[in-house]
This record gives sequence, C-alpha cells and structure tokens, in this order.
Amino acid sequence: MNTYLKTGLLSVLCAVGTSFRTLAWGPEGHEIIAELALYYVTPTARMAIDEILGDYKLGEFDIASWPDIIRGNKEYTELYPQNGRWHYIDLDVGQRYDENFQLDVSEDGNDIVCQIYRWRDGLASDGLKGERRLDALRFLVHFVGDIHQPLHCAYRYGDMGGNMLPVNSFQGRHFSFDADSPQDYPPSLHSIWDSSMVNEAMDAKKVFTYVKKLQKEITPEDITRWNHDDVLKWATENYWISRKEIYRWTDGERVPFTWRRPGMDITPENYIDSHLSIVHQQMKKGGIRLAHMLNTAFDPDYEYVRVEMPRPSPKAETEE
Repeated sequence: MNTYLKTGLLSVLCAVGTSFRTLAWGPEGHEIIAELALYYVTPTARMAIDEILGDYKLGEFDIASWPDIIRGNKEYTELYPQNGRWHYIDLDVGQRYDENFQLDVSEDGNDIVCQIYRWRDGLASDGLKGERRLDALRFLVHFVGDIHQPLHCAYRYGDMGGNMLPVNSFQGRHFSFDADSPQDYPPSLHSIWDSSMVNEAMDAKKVFTYVKKLQKEITPEDITRWNHDDVLKWATENYWISRKEIYRWTDGERVPFTWRRPGMDITPENYIDSHLSIVHQQMKKGGIRLAHMLNTAFDPDYEYVRVEMPRPSPKAETEE
C-alpha cells in the first residue's frame, strides 16, 4: 500500500464520529464479498471487469475499499460531491417500514440505494471512460458491500448506526481486544460489525479459504432467492436484521443505549456466537448480489427481471 493510501485511510479512520457517518466493512469484509462475487459473474462480465481493472484485482484495497479512502479528500469531494453520504441510508429501528418506506429514500439521491443503481447504470452505459469508469466500478463494489453491513441501513435514537454506542472490549475466540488495546478510533457497536465480527467469523482462516467455504455453502435456492436488484428490499432486510438481532443481546434483551464510555463488553456468550451466522449470511448475500449487479451492467445476454427504482433513475453517468 503506498504512502498516500495509508495516510488517506488513517485520515478517514480518525474522522469517524465527527465529520463522517462511518466506515463500513473493513478491508477483509469488502475483499470477501468482491472475491466471492467472481465465482458468479458471467464470462462476458468477467472480461469487462478485467479490462477496467487492468493490473488491479476486484477485492484488493485500492478497489473494494477505495470509496472509504477518498472521503474528505478535497479533490474527490469536488469530483463526487456528497460522497460521504453515499455509504448508508437512515432507517429508524423504532419505526416499522411498509408502504411509506419509499419516503425515507433521500430526495437528492445521496444515499446508498440510489448510488448502487447510479453506478451500475453508469457502467452499463458507454458514457464513462478511463479513470471515471474505474471509479464507477469501485463505487459499485464498495456500496454493494456496505449495504450488507446491517448497521448501514439502520439507527436507533440518533446513534448513527451504532457508532455512538461504545464497546469496551471484544473477547472472541479468534479475535479480541480490550480497553488497553491500541485502536485507530474508539470502538463502537458499529465498528465491531465492520471488522471484529468479520475477523471472528473467518475463524483464523485466510480470505481465500474463507471465501471458498462460503461458496461451497451457497445453494441454487440461495442464488434464486437473493439474485435480484431490488436494492430497496436489500436495505429493508438489513433494517429488520438490525432491529431484531444487531441491537439485541443473545438472550433477546436490547443492548443498552448510552453514549458514555467505557461501554459494552462483548463476549461469545452474550453476543458473538449467536450473531456469527448473520456475518456469514451477509457475506454470501453480498457476493451473490454484487455478481448480479456486475452481470446486469456488463453482459447484455444476462437475463433478469429489472426492478424499477423508488423514483426516476439518475441520468446515466457521462464523462465531463
């Protein structure tokens, strides 16, 4: 990783909880979803992806985690205004979302649902060339990953998707930290879902080994069930996961709502073990759905039922 990227990521990490909403899955989570997707893209889509990537790989840091790096960067803020808002959608777990759900999609399109459609459609068009086309691929890969981190689709009492709920320690069987462990930023319920829960779910395996494990577990029925581009439905699913599972201990009681540190102590017994299946499931869904979006963008012979956006689609991206 070059010095610029290291510095950029550190700047983003330090800014969490102040000017930015949050990061999402850590690099491992985004790499897992991207690498899993490659098992399910069509040969035509794969050729188009490889042409855009050049010497890059789809799951590597400079691609799958790049949209986190550029947040707060002046040059990219001018090029992609409001890009910090593109990583999430605010759905209140204190409310039930049904026929009025559409009202919670941002009016200006600066939410993760609209941005996934935007960059998929931009890649499907001929309007983007060179670096702009690479950026579009980066955004699509990253945001499909982001939306499958459930706390990017939910919040409780203004807690910014769990970012304001402090965690004192995380005592997993394969990954852990305590109050004295060096941290780039103060741990929260959101941040343990970004990285700690993923690291624990990997069970000390390397990314490639874990991806192979997930791929073997995915059934044809799973693919049929998950293989659609109703992105608003994806967000709804993750709102419900947050409401029913993420904000609750193993015994079903709600995790406390307090912004005061030291915060919660997370253990296998009170939280981790009962929630790991969610991590596995979200990674698998993310991989299948990313492949679906890449296929719809790049392969004109790929057959699927196109879902209408919750409001008129943004114009196809074109080179400026």
